[in-house]
Amino acid sequence: MVLPNQMVKSMVGKIIRVEMKGEENQLVGKLEGVDDYMNLYLTNAMECKGEEKVRSLGEIVLRGNNVVLIQPQEE
Repeated sequence: MVLPNQMVKSMVGKIIRVEMKGEENQLVGKLEGVDDYMNLYLTNAMECKGEEKVRSLGEIVLRGNNVVLIQPQEE
């Protein structure tokens, strides 16, 4: 059995798509780090609506309790 935080830690160094609570747009970026609270550190982050890029955000930290969905992306 793989725990959720172990699954997310296995994605470090990869591009992920994150859906946040209460937000219609998604965030896409390279996962650089994750802690035990599922806080995510992304670089080269972009806000996207579907496949369309809305704006570039650079380096961001996402609070784990606001994360709804994490998906690996094809690079």
